[in-house]
Amino acid sequence: MTRDAMASDGAPSHRRVLAIDPADAVAWQHAAHAARTAGDGLRAIGLFVRAARLHGDHEALGRQIGEPLGRAAGRALARLQDGAADEAAALLEPLACLMPPQGDLARALGIVRLVQGRDAEAERLHAAAGFEDCGLGVALRGIARHKVDTDCLGTVVIPAHRMEDTIGRALDSVAAAARFYRETVRDPRAQVHVCVVDDASPDETASRVLRWAREHPEQSVALIANNRNQGAGRSRNIGAAAGLGRYLWFLDADDYFFERHFVLTATVLDHTPNAGFVRTGMHFDTIDEEITPAWREASELSYPCNLCVRRVCHDMIGGFPEEAPFHPAVADDVAYGRALHSMFGGIRIAEKTVHYTMRADNALARQRQTMTSGAKPGEAAPPDSRFVAIEILTQRRLHALKAKRSALLRDGGWNGPPFLTAQGWLGGPPPTSPTLPADAPRAIDLVALGKDAIQAGQLDRATAALTRAAAEDPGRTEAWFELGLLAHRLQRNRLALTAFRAVACLHPGAAAAWCNLGSLLFDTDAHAQAVLRLRRALALQPGHPNAQWLLGRANRRLGHTEQARRELGRALRLDPMPSDLNVDCAEATLALGDGVTAVEHARRALRFSPALYGGHAALAGALESLGLPDEALTAWERAIRCNPGFGEAFTRRALSLLTRRWGQPPVPAPAGGPGRRLASTVLGLNGRFGNQLLQYGALRLYAARHGLTLEVPPWLGRHLYDHADPLPGPALPRVAEADGEAALTASLRGEHSAVLADRDVSGYFCGDTTPLAPFREEFRALFTPGRNLQPYADAVLGRLRDAGRTVVALHLRRGDFGWGRFWIAPASWYRHWLETVWSTLDHPLLFIATDDPAQLREFAAYRPVTGRDLAEPIAGAEFFTDFHVLCHADRVAISNSSFSFVATMLNRNADGFHRPDPTRRALVPYDPWASPVLI
Repeated sequence: MTRDAMASDGAPSHRRVLAIDPADAVAWQHAAHAARTAGDGLRAIGLFVRAARLHGDHEALGRQIGEPLGRAAGRALARLQDGAADEAAALLEPLACLMPPQGDLARALGIVRLVQGRDAEAERLHAAAGFEDCGLGVALRGIARHKVDTDCLGTVVIPAHRMEDTIGRALDSVAAAARFYRETVRDPRAQVHVCVVDDASPDETASRVLRWAREHPEQSVALIANNRNQGAGRSRNIGAAAGLGRYLWFLDADDYFFERHFVLTATVLDHTPNAGFVRTGMHFDTIDEEITPAWREASELSYPCNLCVRRVCHDMIGGFPEEAPFHPAVADDVAYGRALHSMFGGIRIAEKTVHYTMRADNALARQRQTMTSGAKPGEAAPPDSRFVAIEILTQRRLHALKAKRSALLRDGGWNGPPFLTAQGWLGGPPPTSPTLPADAPRAIDLVALGKDAIQAGQLDRATAALTRAAAEDPGRTEAWFELGLLAHRLQRNRLALTAFRAVACLHPGAAAAWCNLGSLLFDTDAHAQAVLRLRRALALQPGHPNAQWLLGRANRRLGHTEQARRELGRALRLDPMPSDLNVDCAEATLALGDGVTAVEHARRALRFSPALYGGHAALAGALESLGLPDEALTAWERAIRCNPGFGEAFTRRALSLLTRRWGQPPVPAPAGGPGRRLASTVLGLNGRFGNQLLQYGALRLYAARHGLTLEVPPWLGRHLYDHADPLPGPALPRVAEADGEAALTASLRGEHSAVLADRDVSGYFCGDTTPLAPFREEFRALFTPGRNLQPYADAVLGRLRDAGRTVVALHLRRGDFGWGRFWIAPASWYRHWLETVWSTLDHPLLFIATDDPAQLREFAAYRPVTGRDLAEPIAGAEFFTDFHVLCHADRVAISNSSFSFVATMLNRNADGFHRPDPTRRALVPYDPWASPVLI
C-alpha cells in the first residue's frame, strides 16, 4: 500500500484499513505521514507514537519523530531566550502528553521547568534526558550545592578573644549537637552554620578556628576577624548579621553545648510559632550544685548561651547594645535579655543543655561567692555611674522598642511572632509548653506508680506514669531509665531513644548509659551513631564486654569488616562463653575469607547451644566456602529445623538444591555507575519466598522510577524467574529499615522525596499495597517463570485444568505460624465460606496449599487436591506448586501470610479473593492491590 493511496470512495486508504482493523500499525504510520504532509506536526508525532505502541520498533520511532521534536525543542528554547517561559512550556507540554519525555524533548522541557522554578520536575526530566554534562545538569547541581551550603536551620555565633585553648572544644560541641539533631529528626542534610567572630585576639584563636574548619569540611563554618577589639556584644551582632537560617544561637568560646541543645530548642520553636525564643537550663561548672535557685533563675534568664532566638526577633530588638558603657562585656547580655523578654513571649526548658565554664577572669568566677550565698540578684548594686548609665541606656532602648512595636502594628509591617505587652500577646495566643495540673503527684510517686503498673502488666498505664514523671522532673535519672526500658520492650524506639539519651546526658560518665544508648541505636539500624556511643562507653570502661561486642557488630554492619573482626575478637577475649558472640566471630572471619576459623567459631557456638539457629547457619556458610556443599546442606537443614521461619537458611538451602538441578542462574548484569546504584543486601535473608517477591518487586519498581540499577545477592528469583541483577558491589551506606520502606512507598505514591541513590535499602513492605497498584502489570511481569521453570509450571496448570473447570484454592499455613502478627485462622472459617460459594460454581475443584497434611481431613467432603497430586515437588522449591496454583486459581482464600497474599497480587484469573478477618471471625473479600499484606 502506497503512502497516499486512495480508496474507491475517495478517502485515504489508511482510514478504511483502520476502520476495519484499528490495530494495523502500518495504517497508523500512513496516517502519521499524511498528517505531517498536511503540516500538522503535533498530530503526526501522536500518530507515530500510537503506531510504535503496536509495532514496538522504537528505533524507527526515534527516526520518524526526532526531527520534529528537535525543531519543537529549538523553538521553545528560543522563546525562553526571549523571556517567554510560559509560552515555551505551552509549546512542549502537548508533546509531553503524547509520549514520556526523553532526549532533547526532556532536556528542553527540563530547562523550561527550571526557569519556572519547578526544580523537582526539572530533576526528573534531566534524568530522563540522559545528558549528564549538559547545561541543565550543571545548573541543577549548582542549585543543589547552593541549597546544601545555605539552607541552614540557623547559625551559632561565637565571639572569641584569646580563646585558643578552648575554641576547639566549643566547635566540637556544636558539631556533635548538629549530628545529634540530624540523627533525631532523620534529616541527614540538616545543617547548622557557625560564625566565629575573632575579636582581635593576640593569640592563635583565629588559626585554631581555620584549622578546625579544614579538618571538618562537613560543618559549615565562617570566620570573621575584627582588626580591633570591639567587645562581645558588637561581635555577636556582626556574627548574627552574617548568619544563615531562621534561628540564632550564641555560644561563648570557653563554653560548650550538650548534644541535645539544637534538638530541644529548634524543635520547640518549630512547633510553637507564637514563641520568639526558648531558653534551656545551664550547668554552672563546679558550682552547679551550690548555686542558689534565685541566682540560677536570674542567670538562665540573662545569659545568651542558653538562648535560641528567631532571627526576626533578634533584628527587631536591634541585637546586643554596643554603646561604651556596655564595652567591654558589662551587662550587654542582661540588656539584650530584658529587651527580648519585653517584646516577645518565650519557652523555658528545664533540661541543662549548655555548660558554663568557670575560669579565673570571667563573670562566673567573679560572682561565685555571691551566687552561692544567700544574697539575691540585684541586691547591693554598685553605685558606679557606669551602671547607672547602663540602666539609663537600657530604659532608652525599651522605650524606643515600644514605639517601634506600635508603628509596626499600626502599619502592618510585622510578620514575626506576636508581640508581648502588659495586657498580653498581640496578634496571637501566648506561647505555651506542656504543664501538669496543680494536684499532679510528685515525680518520685509517679516512678513508683509506673513500676507497680509494669509488675501488674498494665504497660500503657506504666508508660503514662513514667512519661509524666520524666516531664515533671527532667533531671530524675530513674524515671528516664525505667521509661527507656519499657519503651524498648514495647518496641517504641523513638521514645526509648529519647529516654536513654536523657540518661546519658544526666550521667555522661556512666559507661552503661552509653552502652544502652548504643545498643538501642544499633537495633534501629543507626549503626554509625551507635559506634560513637559505644566508643564513648569503652573510653569510660575499656573492659565493658557488651559495648565491645556491639561495637564489632555495628562496624560489621557498616562494612568495616577487618575492624569488626578485631573488635569481636576483643569481646571474645573478655567473655568467650556467649554463643551468639561466637556466631558473630564466625561470620566476621568468613567475610574475610577465613572459612577454617569460621568453622571453629561456629562449632564452639554449637557446643554451648546445640539448637542455636545462628550457629548452624554460620557453620553452613563456612562449609560452603570450603567447598563442602553436602555438609553445608545438612547444616542449613538443621538451621531450618531450629527456626523454620528465618529467611537465610531457607534461601541458601534452596539455592544449593536448585543449582544442583539446573546449574548456575543467568550471569549477573554489570553494576550501575556512581549515583545510579541501589542495593538491598538483605534480600533473601529477611523473609521467605512470598515476602522476598514483595521486597524485590517494590525495589525494582523504585529503581525503574528513578533510573537506578538494583543490586541484590543470590536469591531464588535468579533461578526461578531468570533475574540477572548485578550482585552487590562495594558497600553502600545503609538506610534504616523503616526509613527506607517509607521512602520507597512515598515515591511510588508519587510524593516527592530525596532519591535513595547509592544506598543499601531494606524493608518487608507488608503495609497497604495501594501505592503499588499503578504498577501492577510491571510488578507481575517480574515474576514470569524462567526457562527452567516454565515447562514444570505449564504441566502443573494443565493437570489442574483437566481436573475441574473452576479451581478454588485455599492456603492453610500452620507449620511456622501462630505467633505475633502471624496468627492462625480456624479451618471452620474456610469451611463456612466454601459452603456459601461451592454450589454456585461450575464444576468446582478444591485445591489446598498447606504445610500440615492433617488439615485435609477437615475438607474431605470436597475431595481436595494438593500439589503432590499434580507434580513431583522441585527440590529446593517445594513450595512452588502451591504458589503457582494460587496465582492461577479462580477463587482464592488465603492465610494471614505474605506467601498467599503475593500470589493473589500475581493472579489475573480469579473472580474473588478472601482472607480471614479476626474482628469478624470469618473470611472477608479483599483487593490484593488495595489492602495491607498482613492484618
